[in-house]
Amino acid sequence: MATKRDGVFVWITWLAKVMAGEQNCEWASWFKAHHENYDKAPSDFDTVKWNIEHTRHLRRLRLERRKLGERVFLQGENAIRLTLPSGVVVAGKPDLITLPDGQPTAPSDGQPTTLWIGQPTIHDVKTGRERCSDRIQVMLYMHLVPQALPAYAGTRPAGCVVYNGSKVDILPEAVDQKFIEAFEYFLGVIAGLEPAWKVPSCHECRFCDIARTECPERIEG
Repeated sequence: MATKRDGVFVWITWLAKVMAGEQNCEWASWFKAHHENYDKAPSDFDTVKWNIEHTRHLRRLRLERRKLGERVFLQGENAIRLTLPSGVVVAGKPDLITLPDGQPTAPSDGQPTTLWIGQPTIHDVKTGRERCSDRIQVMLYMHLVPQALPAYAGTRPAGCVVYNGSKVDILPEAVDQKFIEAFEYFLGVIAGLEPAWKVPSCHECRFCDIARTECPERIEG
């Protein structure tokens, strides 16, 4: 059975699906934000196949950007774990961040933070069909990376969602005040003390990994 987290933890992919309206059952993300070690439902999703395909596409993108002379930083180097003033932790891992070729500049205050020349671009590789949540996920990275990673402090990243054979570019201006307000609103839904709406359905429950022992309303089959 699930145990309550010491604090509220929100993974960016959970938030993106709620913001896009692709996950009507907001309770599922609320539950995971407040609990860990929960019982998981069996799944027929082929994780091994997905990981291999994703890794292949990501490697291809990395080589492509390096041939263009860009500096490339991969998932582990891009991990975000930002504690907001409210105490809520927001986390994610952009697939790839690129920077135009150039030399790092030394900070004026002598601190170890590295300031980079040029505008970063945050790329995320998707192996399925295009979804609105894909763009929102990258826009959340664009908003949070400069706050979470000192190397990008003060920058306004661009974004790019990369599919198999196509891509969607996102301008820095897309992360405007209206988007930031939406981020804060939906984060409040998931991170709030009161449970969010529970909307069990065949479609929602099929793609949810929370077992019936944790959610008795779960629809099986």
